[in-house]
Amino acid sequence: MNYLLREYDTVIDGSRSGWNGTEFRLETPAFLELVALLEQDENLKGVAEFTRIRGKNAVKFKQWVGLIRLPCGVTLEILPKTHVFGDSPEASRALLVRMLTRTDQRFRTAPPADLDPAQMPLLEVFLQFALAGFQKALRRGIPHTYVRIEEERSNLRGRLQITQQMRQPVHRKHLLHVAYDEYLANRPENRLVRSSLEGIVKLTQNASTKRLARQVLGLLEDVPISKNIQADFSSWRLERGYSHFAGLERLCQLVLFELNPLIGGETAQGISLLFDMNRLFEAYVAQLLKDQHPDWLIRTQATDCSLGDVGGKSVFKLKPDLLITLPNGEMIVADTKWKRLKSEAGGYYGVSQADVYQMLAYRLTYQATQSHSRLWLLYPIAPDIPAQLNPIALPQNTTLEICQLDL
Repeated sequence: MNYLLREYDTVIDGSRSGWNGTEFRLETPAFLELVALLEQDENLKGVAEFTRIRGKNAVKFKQWVGLIRLPCGVTLEILPKTHVFGDSPEASRALLVRMLTRTDQRFRTAPPADLDPAQMPLLEVFLQFALAGFQKALRRGIPHTYVRIEEERSNLRGRLQITQQMRQPVHRKHLLHVAYDEYLANRPENRLVRSSLEGIVKLTQNASTKRLARQVLGLLEDVPISKNIQADFSSWRLERGYSHFAGLERLCQLVLFELNPLIGGETAQGISLLFDMNRLFEAYVAQLLKDQHPDWLIRTQATDCSLGDVGGKSVFKLKPDLLITLPNGEMIVADTKWKRLKSEAGGYYGVSQADVYQMLAYRLTYQATQSHSRLWLLYPIAPDIPAQLNPIALPQNTTLEICQLDL
């Protein structure tokens, strides 16, 4: 069962699963599995907080989107909150996929032409992206390596192993102990890809995805599945000429660890593939600006400056989201804000006073040598806010511009 949620939605322990007005209630067995997953998985720390609503246990998600699949089979699909602005859940899912394809290497490969992320559950979308990546790389060539083979044969091949041959029993004297090198595809990288494709066949509920995965498996007909996934990942080495296989390591990790609850015969566990919307929005904005302004130098998460110094030791490290250097040498400091500007809010469209203070701190450090400084706060566009907002004049000949981006 697949349920749609949004960022910051609350899941309440209930007798049956589904929406009850504006509340989402999750059946108690599934709710307990969700709580156990959030408590036990170190990667999920900070994704949600536990609370109580009208005497019921509840889980309130934060700014994370993606999917959580519980051992009982229930999948929680958490979408960006953009459809609170008037967009549909389908539009939110399509936006999330578009942002991932621009910022996450695992989703850079062009998906099949029939992929419709707006109408397809996220799990199927992720599986199709992985499958498209495997198919594209395998068609460009499968890595091979020389493997030493030692066996008994009726004819001579390679080198005769004299010592073993001299110890051969009388009834096996007609067989030769030989050793030779054979150019085979049985190597760690291919075994992991084979295992990942087998995982896609098991995970997908889409008939066309299952059929295509089986076709791609035919390209690795002579390659066994990995018997030790961790060891094969540790042995992942690609020689010159196989650079097209490099991106498949992360795709294998995506399928075998993040999307697959059954690894190495372990008991079924919940799985999760979640993305911090604050980080995702920042990366997406940076990519959009690079595409639109290739002559700009754009740095993300710079840590060059601190606000203070104590005995020669820097304190209060400052880390702006974007440092933009224009061709004329001017530097613009920008922060991305995955928030909605509000026309009815006090102050200036709901811009946080703390955010303005932080931008002033950036001005004092990163732009200290500029006579005039421009600061940007970048928000997703909101339909009820004017497209162009008047800039805010700040001390020391500084201008703070509030910019909205159409995603």
